[in-house]
Amino acid sequence: MAFVVELVFRGNETDRLSFGEAHRTYWKRMAAHGILLGGGPWRDGSGELLVCEARDRRALLRVLYADPYAQAHLIGEVRVREWNATMGQAVLAGLERTTGGAGTHERIRLGVPAPVAPPAPPSTREGLTAHERRIATMMLDGLTNRQIADSFTVSTRAVELHITRIYRKLDIRRRAQLAAAIGRFEAAPAF
Repeated sequence: MAFVVELVFRGNETDRLSFGEAHRTYWKRMAAHGILLGGGPWRDGSGELLVCEARDRRALLRVLYADPYAQAHLIGEVRVREWNATMGQAVLAGLERTTGGAGTHERIRLGVPAPVAPPAPPSTREGLTAHERRIATMMLDGLTNRQIADSFTVSTRAVELHITRIYRKLDIRRRAQLAAAIGRFEAAPAF
């Protein structure tokens, strides 16, 4: 089963540097074993995105918690999504957010698959840009406009403008309609 994992680091860069080589070596070993399929650090250095293969979520979490950064409590948040690699899109029902500190981990199940409406003709709307898809995904993850703005180091107003464009392109009026609209939009065949 394939998973997409987002790691958000905590602490300062100096803390991570002292475990950086062990972290990289660990993930190279996981790649050699076929667990790590790809990924890399975020441009600002505050986290990483990993694509992994594991038998199930529990096996993946064991791998993640064995990471030297996790052992040193340098990972503040982990987001794990089951990924349908043949279709190339996240399965929202599998979303799990794990936050932790000092050995405790809180798991929150988020997202329920929304019913997918019949596909609308693709000629009636423009496609979402990659950035708009990232923002839409963060909205589906339950992040507030402020949290989204902070993750991109932009103003809340900039995020609101992107959300307005997303709503216009998907022909929706509120956040609650987003999951169904995304499913309808992605189900539309490309011509």
